[in-house]
Amino acid sequence: MASPEIIYSVERIREKVLENIQRLGSVEFEEGINWYSEDSYEKSFVVGVDSSYTSRIYKYVYLYLIRGVAVPYGDHTGLKRCLVSDSDSDAHFIAVPAYETEELTGPVPPPVRELKKILSHRAKDLEINVGHRSYECVKEIVGEEPLVMMDGSARGFIPYRFKEREIRRGFPLIEELRKSWESRIEIIKDLSSRDDLVFISKTQTRTYLSQKLTPYIRVNEEKLKILVPDVFLLNLYLTKKNIFREGIRAPGFTEPVIYENPDPPMTITIFYAVFERGGGMFQISVVGRKDLGIVKEIYRRIRYWSPGGYPEPLREAHHFSRLRYNDFIKLLYLSGIYIESGREVLET
Repeated sequence: MASPEIIYSVERIREKVLENIQRLGSVEFEEGINWYSEDSYEKSFVVGVDSSYTSRIYKYVYLYLIRGVAVPYGDHTGLKRCLVSDSDSDAHFIAVPAYETEELTGPVPPPVRELKKILSHRAKDLEINVGHRSYECVKEIVGEEPLVMMDGSARGFIPYRFKEREIRRGFPLIEELRKSWESRIEIIKDLSSRDDLVFISKTQTRTYLSQKLTPYIRVNEEKLKILVPDVFLLNLYLTKKNIFREGIRAPGFTEPVIYENPDPPMTITIFYAVFERGGGMFQISVVGRKDLGIVKEIYRRIRYWSPGGYPEPLREAHHFSRLRYNDFIKLLYLSGIYIESGREVLET
């Protein structure tokens, strides 16, 4: 049972949430954005891709396990051969050796914060890799290029997040990580040039549309420009315009906006979409500058496989790739790996 002080704290959170929602409800807009209602769809072959990972920090070693899955969808019995599942794992020792013994123990390992970045980096590498393998398999079997759907945003897959100055002396993985990133970018560029790769993000906190809509609130009769996350802002704008009648979302998509990624320099086309009445709103991002015709085609191809408002290939890829932390720990024990973490006293 929750204690009285916990209940009180939750009530304070509720009051602040309601207060902010009410304040944002008074937002006005200087500009607008086009919304294209769309009820049609286009049947095609697609591949849904996702990954999951789990890890544990012990007193002197960091262990992790990643699983990536690519699930093909389409009207062809041979596609079962194109289901691709792969995994990656590693053990990084975090006990720092003395310089004098480096020739025996190896280079100085990276700090833990860098190890967690390595895990995220490799998960993205694995996703792109299994997605590309499934793509090539489907293309070979059916003679048609499928649309590869990645869970996440293009901006999340493009950057190289390791800075040379942040890596501790002798970090042996730096060259391997850069090569794997370069391979990832080449695959992204190749598939994107054919309009065969899209990134679909469920959670968005970006503010791309603030430049387009120019939202503001009035404070003492003066306009105060604000930044609001895109989905909340767009939902508010379309409801006020009575496009979303009574606040109920309708199938369609926004006109695309362009984001120029600085490093590496790449153009990203971004739009927001709803696939079923009353469904969620998702951010769709595609590498390259895409016109409205391409955006509409991509929307229709995704919508065909989204009868419940979310792409079923991604839902299934998420289900197949799921790794549970407790299962990982049990597998370590069954493999004879007994390493002290310090948390054993709380887990018994």
